[in-house]
Amino acid sequence: MNNDLIKQHGLTLEEYGVINDYLKRELTIEELGIFSAMWNEHCCYKTSKKWLKKLPTTNDIVIQGPGENAGVIDIEDNDAIAFKIESHNHPSYIEPFNGSATGVGGILRDIFTMGARPIATLNSIRFGELSNFKTKYLVNAVVKGIGHYGNCIGIPNIGGECEFDSSYNYNNLVNAMAIGHVQKDAIFYSKPKTLGALIVYIGSKTGKDGIHGASMASDVFSEDDEDSKRPSVQVGDPFMEKLLMEGCLELMDAKLIESMQDMGAAGITSSSVEMASKGNLGVEINLDKIPLREPLSAYEILLSESQERMLAVILEENNEKVKNILKKWQIDYEVIGKITDTKRVIFQSKDKIVVDLPVDIIVDSAPEYDRPFNLPLKRKDKEFDLSKLNLEKCLNNILKNINYSHKSWVFDQYDSTVMGNTINEPGLSSGIVKIHNSSKAIGATTDCNPLYIRINPEKGMCLTVCESYRNLIASNLKPMAITNNLNFASPLDQNIMGELVLSINGLKETALYFDTPIVSGNVSLYNQTNDEPIKPTPVIGCVGYNSNYKKIISNSFQKKDQQILMIGNILSPKNSPYFLQDQLGLTEISAFNDICDPDFELEKKHKNFLFDSFDDNLIESCNDISKGGIMHSLIKMIKNELGFSIKIENELDLFVECTAGYIVVISTDNYQKLLDKAESLEVNIRNLGMVTTKGFEINQSKLNFNSIYDKYLNTFSDKINN
Repeated sequence: MNNDLIKQHGLTLEEYGVINDYLKRELTIEELGIFSAMWNEHCCYKTSKKWLKKLPTTNDIVIQGPGENAGVIDIEDNDAIAFKIESHNHPSYIEPFNGSATGVGGILRDIFTMGARPIATLNSIRFGELSNFKTKYLVNAVVKGIGHYGNCIGIPNIGGECEFDSSYNYNNLVNAMAIGHVQKDAIFYSKPKTLGALIVYIGSKTGKDGIHGASMASDVFSEDDEDSKRPSVQVGDPFMEKLLMEGCLELMDAKLIESMQDMGAAGITSSSVEMASKGNLGVEINLDKIPLREPLSAYEILLSESQERMLAVILEENNEKVKNILKKWQIDYEVIGKITDTKRVIFQSKDKIVVDLPVDIIVDSAPEYDRPFNLPLKRKDKEFDLSKLNLEKCLNNILKNINYSHKSWVFDQYDSTVMGNTINEPGLSSGIVKIHNSSKAIGATTDCNPLYIRINPEKGMCLTVCESYRNLIASNLKPMAITNNLNFASPLDQNIMGELVLSINGLKETALYFDTPIVSGNVSLYNQTNDEPIKPTPVIGCVGYNSNYKKIISNSFQKKDQQILMIGNILSPKNSPYFLQDQLGLTEISAFNDICDPDFELEKKHKNFLFDSFDDNLIESCNDISKGGIMHSLIKMIKNELGFSIKIENELDLFVECTAGYIVVISTDNYQKLLDKAESLEVNIRNLGMVTTKGFEINQSKLNFNSIYDKYLNTFSDKINN
């Protein structure tokens, strides 16, 4: 085994030395492929797991935390929700349509592998500047890929985020989240239990697509690598996924499956090793039994990441029943091996054993690094000259900025209403679906503040998580639990490693305070091309719950002449990064002041005040305040020609972020009741103005309602299409 071959497989010579010392022999090429797949960042989290272990992952509602295909939480009675977010970043840059489509397919399999029927998807996508030669191509192809897969399989896409920044010019991010509903007594796991049980292959035939996909996702690359990396991108078939989903759910419902694992990253290698490890058992698999699309070597079969495939364990007496059900769904099925008591992973091909490895060397001995990291330097407090800014300039800067424009061009390509249970359409604070045949509502949101986290990773992460909570709270949904997708550049850079460590610390601190455990997630490192790192982008997927969907609060204006109030502390412009970035257009990253401290106590106080007011039917609509400040939140609330007339002492305050900030709209009849409640709970309320018809008035300035609202609605599509 030569050094170049070892390095080509993503292993360091030191890592190979550990393997060699343990086995006391050379590896076969197939065994080298297994370590390449299982010891990369994507599969074993060798850089991040030291820090991920510090996250809170349990409380009274957690049924399954990290370690399974998806996390599962209890939502009362016999109902549970499975959810997870995953990245498909590198594939979606190299082959954007197939990369994004298979990202959706993969996350859906993670959900129904748990026995849960998928009920919704979301996504978090980020691209480079529109002036970059490739950005528009990537946006179009990624959105089409997400829409194609989700629409064909028939799962509603209920929300997400889409942002642009120069740091993603050569490394766009595609994070896909899925949510499923399952009965608590019908959850399935990947742990096999029965010696001699059959290992069966279910789904599409295996081909060459996706070979080395997991290791590709664990490495940096340059533009010159694109063509050579393209074969590592999988190609999906949503119609087969639909058949696979229905067939697997029927098998689970009939109690014919003992355990199941998606053949995702690293294909049959990862799924079989994980099964053996979780069951503390062994597996023997005959690769000659694998259904193939084309002739493949044993090495290629082991590392293929062809889509729409599952590995399951069944009792031998159920073989015919399983075969007949899958035949009805026109799904390939083959018995390929058995569960053993050897605690070894054995693959054979052509009457020869090509892999014979103890499970513990693959899993337990996988590297865990404590990489050095830098703490950010303390920023000196600076004043900025804002004297040339006024209402008109600031408003125009927001309206022409694609990050603040309405994203209907994106989500109109997704079917958000299929299945008939969608309550909130995409584009509002959170996506919301009703649990079928019940009154229960599940809300979800994906959020990140890359600029905050670049400035101060720990505080920035705290504020990101708080914003995610506010998106749910504004709709009267209780935040329950978190899935995360930690997107960073190369951890070999000590500054970037510091961003990762401090972000996880911030996530831990916030989740502990609000008792919202992290039940699943993904780490995506080495997101940089041509030595250009992305901004740190740890995406938070938060799930919320209300037992009665009729109590969901709208995020839009409802009636003319209702009063507009706000709660929250308005930041100083000099401490408002998005205000400085969007209004001045002059500051470099080093010129920003530090961001404000999170105020957990105020966040909780405002949450309790809002939930109490919702229960008393005092609030007509509500929206959180985040990037773009009060002004952007008000513009997002415009609906059915209902605008606003407000008064504020300092007009620049309309464009800065707020701590624990919400816009609250009430009937004038409830004004005094709300004030009394706020006083009793020590909440400060500011009266901004009134809801009007076709109005856009600030202090004494009457602005053109149609022009402003048209720019908000159409800037995105105009810039993408031109």
